[in-house]
Amino acid sequence: MRWASRVLAVLATVSFLIYPTVRFANLRPVQQERADDLAVMQSMPSPGPARKLETPARSCVPQNSVYFLKTPKCASTTLSRSFTAYGVKHGLTFALPVRCGPIPISPKILPPEYHGSPDGRYHMVVSHTQFNKEGAEQVMKESAKYVATIREPASRFESNWYYGNYEKKLNMTLTAFLKASRYTRGHKSHFNKIADYFGVKDPRDDVPEGEVLSKTKWLNERFDLVMVTERFDESVVLLKHLMCWNTEDVAYIRAHVASPEYKAELSEAQKDRLRQLNRQDVLLYKFFREIFEEKVKAFGEERMQREVEELRQANARLINDCRDELTEKRRTVKTWKVTNNSNACKMSPMNDIDLHSQLRERQRIWVSSNLTYDLLTWTFTKILNGVVEAEMPLNHGILQPRFPTEGESD
Repeated sequence: MRWASRVLAVLATVSFLIYPTVRFANLRPVQQERADDLAVMQSMPSPGPARKLETPARSCVPQNSVYFLKTPKCASTTLSRSFTAYGVKHGLTFALPVRCGPIPISPKILPPEYHGSPDGRYHMVVSHTQFNKEGAEQVMKESAKYVATIREPASRFESNWYYGNYEKKLNMTLTAFLKASRYTRGHKSHFNKIADYFGVKDPRDDVPEGEVLSKTKWLNERFDLVMVTERFDESVVLLKHLMCWNTEDVAYIRAHVASPEYKAELSEAQKDRLRQLNRQDVLLYKFFREIFEEKVKAFGEERMQREVEELRQANARLINDCRDELTEKRRTVKTWKVTNNSNACKMSPMNDIDLHSQLRERQRIWVSSNLTYDLLTWTFTKILNGVVEAEMPLNHGILQPRFPTEGESD
């Protein structure tokens, strides 16, 4: 028995010495793998002054609050429809100004008849507003993401000229307008609209470049993502990851597709003249375009190509599901004709006036019910003579919509 006990003791000692060696030997590959992962992350290109972009992963949580700076003629209506579709689908609330345009966002511009949030905060701003940090923080949920979109200034001005029918309003062609020796205050109000909506437009024609860039850097600290119209699909992919949404959530149908017969071809000299007149916009555009390029680079070229293709396939499915046909025209743009009755599809042929009327009616019913109305049950309906024909109990009454300012057109 003593002999057997001694054998067992020896075996136990050997096991004690061998087990840690084997255990830690097995851990080395895992530790090395983690070290390799850390090295790869550290070697990724930095986006410089850009804010860090969140990447959808198993641990990320879908975001349900966004302040969208809707700047005219920067593909902002297309993006606004995506945000609106998500918000309606998930029963979210919207901050809905009576008048839209470069008016500073704040609780003061939100009528109480369709704004009844107990804390005064809302999930989404998707209308044309002017960015104001203090006002936005009072209106938005604390978790809100801040998103904007920009476009090459000469191209944006030209598009806005034809969409806004300024040739008729000013009784002159765009070519003649660019040859003018002086401009009135009214003319100048249409210059530097990107800076205007960002809330940093300076009235001086010769404002120092350094002052504009200082304001631009300040904006960069407050916006999570500034999208670029010329790189729209890549912008939407970055948006998807910022919001931790899936591809179907950001699939889109283009709004306000331009009719080519309404546009005259501008020379490079004329485009340069437009850039001179919109100098502040040019500085903002160049800055945020560089930030955007860095974000795309950090995201990865091959990965971006895959996700852009995935987005385009989702877009094609959405158009097919809605049975959309790009046939009708309104002013200088083509519009969609749809036969599918889903909320996402019904929005595609609507103009901003009709869409905002519906959102206001949706929230007016919610407020008048002491917030007991289930926002998830809302469905978009027809518009008759500018009035919402609601598929709701009609004891709520009908909202008479306010028509937008010139700046609301997109």
